[in-house]
Amino acid sequence: MRDFDVRGKAPMPIALEADITNDSPAEPVLEGEGPGQSSTSVVEQTHFEPQAASGASSSRLRQHTSSLLSLPQDALSNIADRLRPVDVLSLALSSRELQIAVQRTPLAEIRRGTASQVQAIWNKLTSYGVDNPFGALMYPDVTESLAPNFDCLTREQQGRLVAFIEGLGPGRNPILNGIGANLAGLMPELQERLVALVEGLQHPRHRGSALEAIGAGAPGVAAELQERLVTVAEGLEGSNRASALWGLGFGVGRLSPKFQERLVALAEGLHEAEDRVYALRGTTFAGLRPDLQQRLFALTNSIDDAEQRVWGLAVFAQEVASLAPALQQELFRLAERLGEQHRASVLRGFGAGVAGLEPALQQEVVRLAEGLGEENRASVLRRFGAGVASLAPALQQEVVRLAERLGEQHRASVLRDFGAGVAGLEPNLQKRLVAIAERLASAAGRASALQGLGAGMARLALEVQEDLAALVERLDQTERAAALQALGADVGGLASGLQERLLSVAEGIHHRADRLRAYLALTGGVSPLAAELTPRLTAFKNSLVDPEYRARALAAMLPTREKRQRRS
Repeated sequence: MRDFDVRGKAPMPIALEADITNDSPAEPVLEGEGPGQSSTSVVEQTHFEPQAASGASSSRLRQHTSSLLSLPQDALSNIADRLRPVDVLSLALSSRELQIAVQRTPLAEIRRGTASQVQAIWNKLTSYGVDNPFGALMYPDVTESLAPNFDCLTREQQGRLVAFIEGLGPGRNPILNGIGANLAGLMPELQERLVALVEGLQHPRHRGSALEAIGAGAPGVAAELQERLVTVAEGLEGSNRASALWGLGFGVGRLSPKFQERLVALAEGLHEAEDRVYALRGTTFAGLRPDLQQRLFALTNSIDDAEQRVWGLAVFAQEVASLAPALQQELFRLAERLGEQHRASVLRGFGAGVAGLEPALQQEVVRLAEGLGEENRASVLRRFGAGVASLAPALQQEVVRLAERLGEQHRASVLRDFGAGVAGLEPNLQKRLVAIAERLASAAGRASALQGLGAGMARLALEVQEDLAALVERLDQTERAAALQALGADVGGLASGLQERLLSVAEGIHHRADRLRAYLALTGGVSPLAAELTPRLTAFKNSLVDPEYRARALAAMLPTREKRQRRS
């Protein structure tokens, strides 16, 4: 017996004994819709009963399946949306009729297909070794790619994963880091086991580092578990407490006011400047009460060491769009009074967040940047770049003009850090930025520029896409993988002819590690490559014979789902 979990409701027991890794149908016993019941109540009453061979049981199965199949398509879509993808897959495998119904309901079929894809990859990832079937999860990026897809794993599979983590020593942290903010994707009882694991660690340093790894997932778990995580943090001191606050601070704005208050008080209790700044660096201020923002700002200003104080102010600059307006103004006025080096550090902190300011304050920040020396100006422009498309049009022109005026040694790095923001500019500004890249003297410089310009390639003007593909083709062997990594996120949205040209570039790379990077780039995007390129892509994957490379290549094939990203 297993339960279906509906978001916002108690688990729904459902009779599914089907093995979701094959197509053999099982026979669930479903409670049908009675007089006056809605489609929601049908889902809520679905329950598991052991299968019986009697004719009465078969008759009842047909009756209940018929009731579910009689629902209109929008009702079935609503049911599918409230079930985990793995439960939709199990439902589809429980009978041929339900399999057909799911296939005819677009949302249900998408969720079934997602779960099926994750299941296939999970089975491959956990078949690498008899002694340690989960060894592949220790490789970089594998758990991080799997974690957003936890809702595509069965309760048993999740339980085996957690049992594996429990059996590890301090080396478990790479996997916990991969889980991070996706802690809520696990079943509640498994969330509790991981919290108990953190509580049971003997060494304070281990408790701090474990909280640093999974604390970001605190907002998604029950208040009782949040209480236990905060209590662990309250039992730590110094750098171990700072590590815990780094983790818990990521979602502090989505915690209840009492937890927000307790975490801010913990930060105020840190004595060393380095610990205060480390804790601040893990904190996101969106949703944090203005008075608590002000207390943290006062804590930062009380740091005696000027260098550490500036680092703290730079953290506030990174979060400037989430600050109360009065605090934004206070931060800007402080930056204005600093010497050039420290002013540049704070302006770098503003980064892409400058786009969230009022236009008048945007103008003031750009004005401060323009008054810096070239090296500092370049470093600030690099941080502004990702948000350039959200600036007022006149400021977009100003930022591009400042980039054009930089010396050769700074242009490539500025273009690299502009990233996907370039796609939001007018085509004439896009072309001006690509022209800067084309004029760079070194192949390494052009490859560096492509890492930024190509990040939103599918959304660039078609002529600019062609120019970028031509730039990639002219790069040296050693630079092509890095360039493809930049283009990869959007490559599935390109015309098939451009996709084929980029795949040809990847196939021509000789170094094995660079081939892996190229493969991950081409398969890690939001959309897959054109179907006609699948045989070539499969052959390319099969050429990656090293176990780690194969595992990471498989992880790259996992569905790209929403991840909670944190500031580095």
